Amino acid sequence: MKATIKDVAKAAHVSTATVSRVLSNKAGTYREETAKVVRKVADQLGYHRNVSAAELAANEVKTIAIIINNTKTHFWQEVLDGIQEALQDAHRNSIIFYAGNNDAAMLTQAINNVLARSVSGILLISAKATSRQLSLLNNSGIPYRFVSIYGSDDQETKFISSDNIKIGELATSYLIEHGHSKIGLLGIDQSTTGKQRLLGYEKVMTKANLVVDPNWVQYGDYSFENAQKLFKRVRNVGLTAIIAASDMVAAGLIKAANQYGYSIPEDLSIISIDGTFICDITSPTITSVSQQFKLMGQRSVTNLIENADAEFIPVNINERKSVKNLQSL
Repeated sequence: MKATIKDVAKAAHVSTATVSRVLSNKAGTYREETAKVVRKVADQLGYHRNVSAAELAANEVKTIAIIINNTKTHFWQEVLDGIQEALQDAHRNSIIFYAGNNDAAMLTQAINNVLARSVSGILLISAKATSRQLSLLNNSGIPYRFVSIYGSDDQETKFISSDNIKIGELATSYLIEHGHSKIGLLGIDQSTTGKQRLLGYEKVMTKANLVVDPNWVQYGDYSFENAQKLFKRVRNVGLTAIIAASDMVAAGLIKAANQYGYSIPEDLSIISIDGTFICDITSPTITSVSQQFKLMGQRSVTNLIENADAEFIPVNINERKSVKNLQSL
């Protein structure tokens, strides 16, 4: 049976409070001779201080729970790097929970698992929460932030994300400025994120007096594999440029285009959303609306700790080689 703090106290002939103070290194609250005995007994019994329980008892809970929705784009790794860096700077611990890929049951289970533990805050990376899941979070009394996603009224005051409408606007405006008018949007899903990016696209196309053919917008799951299927649907609809919903979608489109004898960007221009390392390893390299994922992760931690307002992280166009400028022709 696993040793407890009571076992250590009994064997060392001291109180459990003394054991707690010694193993918490609260100098000045015990004699060094006593501390040596307690540490020796704890080592012999194989007792290890339960950090979560100790923090809870002292009202000093410093563990942040991270719930990850594993999207097909894998951008969350950069977000996670930023979170871990900020947690280290803030002297906080973390515990990570996996919520599948848009799996409502797994997300509910992850939230329940978090709430069963002693945590001081929750960060949900790209997690699409239902109203019931939001109720669980709100009723827990534990501060939380959605990271890289926003949507409902409840979430609008508790998120750190890029502005998805602006992303759609930037990508579309860039292509129009380069002489394109027949512009497709491929690979978005029908979640709030996809709808926001579609709205940005439609706003700019309408402002430019450009008609959007329904066939120019194709839904997917942000994946490389899905993009190759989507390309078959649009290759004969007259597009000169495509906004890819993710870098993985852009890479999939480039592969499919090459298989059908298209040259990028001579025959078709592509701009992607995300701006991860994938943009630099394709041929040609991919022009992107780049998100600052690491900064997003860092800011989510400070925003949570400071209980600050919702925050949009700036995005920018990163020009590479996948867009042809028709204006120069």
